[in-house]
Amino acid sequence: MNKTLIRPLILTAFILSGCAQDPDWANTAALEIGAPRIDAAQIRDRQTIMLSGVSERDLLIEATQVLQDLGFTIEESAARFGVLAGSKDRDATEAGQVAGQIALMIGLALLGAQYNPVYDTDQVIRATLTTNPVGASDASLRVSFERIVTNNQGISRAEELSAAEFSSGFFDQVRAGLAGKG
Repeated sequence: MNKTLIRPLILTAFILSGCAQDPDWANTAALEIGAPRIDAAQIRDRQTIMLSGVSERDLLIEATQVLQDLGFTIEESAARFGVLAGSKDRDATEAGQVAGQIALMIGLALLGAQYNPVYDTDQVIRATLTTNPVGASDASLRVSFERIVTNNQGISRAEELSAAEFSSGFFDQVRAGLAGKG
């Protein structure tokens, strides 16, 4: 038998023998994959604000206008339930990433190896927001952002945009819009 075939077979047998020792490995893996993030509560806190003296309806209208001002297209709206989703397409090409991949391709070509450069080309940024009435004249607003990045090979990946500056910048614009109407 060819030596190049023996090594992958031995490695596969080794991995499978490890799985056989833990009969509950599939359940353990499923629980770990589906488990909430350790910092989920902190992220939710960063993504949520409470506003006094504003109705849920007015808050939803202002948040919709801010999303549109930011270039988002509203894709789904269930105003009755305080839910809104929008997205915008953007170029994801970064000159440094492309240059690095081209340099790597040339360097490997000089060594006699073939390399197909991989770099980001497009992205879709998605925003989801929810509003909730809190008492007679207060409301809460939560907004979350993510992006789907596609590379030049057509492969996509999702990235959560949970840094504080994403939601705080959005909230600042919502507050400014509400203040201008009050």
